[in-house]
Amino acid sequence: MSRIVIVDDHPLISVAVRLMLEKEGHTIVAECTSGSECIQAVREHSPDLVILDLGIPKMDGFAVISHFKATDTRVKTLVLTSGDPRNFAIRCLQAGAAGFVSKDDDLNELVAAVRAVLSGYIYFPESAVSMLRESGQAAGKEQDLIASLSDREITILKLLAKGLSNQEIAEDLLISHKTVSTYKVRLMRKLNVSNLVAMVEIAKRNGLV
Repeated sequence: MSRIVIVDDHPLISVAVRLMLEKEGHTIVAECTSGSECIQAVREHSPDLVILDLGIPKMDGFAVISHFKATDTRVKTLVLTSGDPRNFAIRCLQAGAAGFVSKDDDLNELVAAVRAVLSGYIYFPESAVSMLRESGQAAGKEQDLIASLSDREITILKLLAKGLSNQEIAEDLLISHKTVSTYKVRLMRKLNVSNLVAMVEIAKRNGLV
């Protein structure tokens, strides 16, 4: 069967995924808790598939996918993450991931996704594929605003909504405290809000937390 790397900073999720996939006959060659660990593991083990959470420290999931694409790393990426698929699945598809499964779904769906991706297919919620067909037509004003954000802005918005400080976000993403402040100002401007509380409420209403 296939060689797989699991990337998730929640130990219970990582264990559950490993046990499920080993039962299917796959080999887990590495379990990582950060983006930088993932890149090193892929370099060392040359796996067939990476199962990747988006909300990981030291390079978030989007940055890892971008790195694979920029360096022409020949590995398939299947995103397994929390949050509203309406906001993340389409971004993962456009970024170059081969599949997307929400942690809110039955984890058995992951098995089907792994089979599909390893067989050369893409595996995304129908809602995401439909959105792509419709050229990203939004379902409301806030959805329009969120759709206008970059992947890095979405990542920082999620971390702010979780209550992390600028310094904690800077350490997580390996950027400067000043850069985080710049992103925060830009987010408030793009989302048409004047304070962090209002920005967090938008994130919560749209399934980003």
